[in-house]
Amino acid sequence: MEEQEEICHNKMVVVAIDFGTTYSGYAFSLTSQFCSDNMKICTNTAWIAGSGGLMSYKAPTCVLLDKDKQFQAFGYEAEDRYAELAIENKHHDVYFFKKFKMLLHRNPYLSRDTMINDETGKSMLARVVFAHGIEYLKNHAMDLLNQQGFGLEEWEAGIMNDQLLIALEPEAASVFCRHLPDARGSDVFKSGSRYMVVDLGGGTADITVHEVDDRGKLRELNNATGGAWGGTKVDAAFFQLLTDIVGEEVMGMFWKDHKSDAIDLNREFEVKKRTIKKNMGEFVQIKIPIVLKEKYEKVIKKTFAEAIDESMYKGRITIIADKLKFDSRLIQGLFRDPLDHLVEHIRDLLCKPSVKGSSAFLLVGGFSESPIVQDTIKEKFPKMKVIVPAEPSLAVLKGAVMYGHRPTTITTRVARQTYGVAISKPFIEGHHPEDKKQSTRGVVVCKDIFHKYVQEGDPLELGEKQTMPFTSASSVNRIRVYASSDPDPIYVTDEGCSLLGEMILNLSMVENSGNTIEVSMEFGGVEISVEAREKHSGRTVRSRFDFLSKN
Repeated sequence: MEEQEEICHNKMVVVAIDFGTTYSGYAFSLTSQFCSDNMKICTNTAWIAGSGGLMSYKAPTCVLLDKDKQFQAFGYEAEDRYAELAIENKHHDVYFFKKFKMLLHRNPYLSRDTMINDETGKSMLARVVFAHGIEYLKNHAMDLLNQQGFGLEEWEAGIMNDQLLIALEPEAASVFCRHLPDARGSDVFKSGSRYMVVDLGGGTADITVHEVDDRGKLRELNNATGGAWGGTKVDAAFFQLLTDIVGEEVMGMFWKDHKSDAIDLNREFEVKKRTIKKNMGEFVQIKIPIVLKEKYEKVIKKTFAEAIDESMYKGRITIIADKLKFDSRLIQGLFRDPLDHLVEHIRDLLCKPSVKGSSAFLLVGGFSESPIVQDTIKEKFPKMKVIVPAEPSLAVLKGAVMYGHRPTTITTRVARQTYGVAISKPFIEGHHPEDKKQSTRGVVVCKDIFHKYVQEGDPLELGEKQTMPFTSASSVNRIRVYASSDPDPIYVTDEGCSLLGEMILNLSMVENSGNTIEVSMEFGGVEISVEAREKHSGRTVRSRFDFLSKN
């Protein structure tokens, strides 16, 4: 069983970094501690908002850079310092990025040159912004470890490849939940059982299905699916409600001219959002900045109470001093859109043959802390057992630490798309299209042929490789990898095909590299890897997949 399995590395400590849409954080455990108690995982407990009364094991995913693009602050500190600059009207030259991860979620054409905009519209390379945030969290973790007396040596400014392991969030959550005290001995995690991991974050909902094999390890039965149905959808609905009352002009002025008050309002709603449930009192009170009320009355020349009475919310909202008193059903309704999408998607998944037999849901992620989310899932799926860890927002983070110690916990994954490489074959007149005709070293070939390695839905065993012969023309070769939504594409230019990135093989150290070599790709891990082997010498060379190279 997994509990007796040896640790799969010789590192002193495993540190996991969760870089989320809304919040980010880290956790760690020493290998020596993990061997005796795998639940002994440390997290930072010092993330405290300067205002709003909000405490969290994570910090907001916010990055503040100065006018020279140098790092200044992260998290709550970045929010507060940016607000202070805004009060003094000194914020126009700095760069402030917030919830920027979702900008990438909506961009299908990511590359090393992808740009993202800050709060005022100034652009910067996305990879630079992410690097600043990740480096801050890495350094913060290292400082905490050293404060606790572990005396670790200084790491590099970045994180070296041989020290980096990517953990898929639903898998990490699944690993963690299986080790909860209440889960040990539970039928949910016995050999042959199937359960659904529902990871609800700030930006997205990610859902997958796992089966426990006879060794106590996990097999993925359905690849991770989901959508943008996280907690930020509720935030957007709340702020749209306020906009419906005061109008876009006033709301725009409020966001632009009163950064500190806007941050306070965000934090106020974040605290209140965590208390909303299906069965609650008749009213919900939310404090709003007095400046929003004053701004409306100054610009529109009407009272805030008149604004409410003239809106669609008449009779459902009243104002008392600096608080809005909402009909609780109105606030509950803010959750309807993401929850409706989530429930519909889960129902569709439960109808799939590969998912049938699932007996439980594991609800993890920050949005799953919401009582109304838990209540809705239990109500809509009464026959399913619902497991929610005590701190669902930390399940992925702590599970990633466990996974870092034992990365062979997951043995099988499912291909999300059809994957292959672009190759050329001898051109056949009348069979291949003329626009694919190309002369290469005196040979007429058909270019852009999609050579399929794996097909969408195929089970991918950890360590299993797919191999094809490949003729090397030089000591350095670029192998471009494509993905397709079509199970059987013909050309890499077909509709539904997209370039994922490339492998770069340096064959200069391989004897007779001009001869035929075998290129093996492994898709069963969390990263695509490639290995080239020269058939005569037996020499091999490995490479990592660079998914940002798309030029």
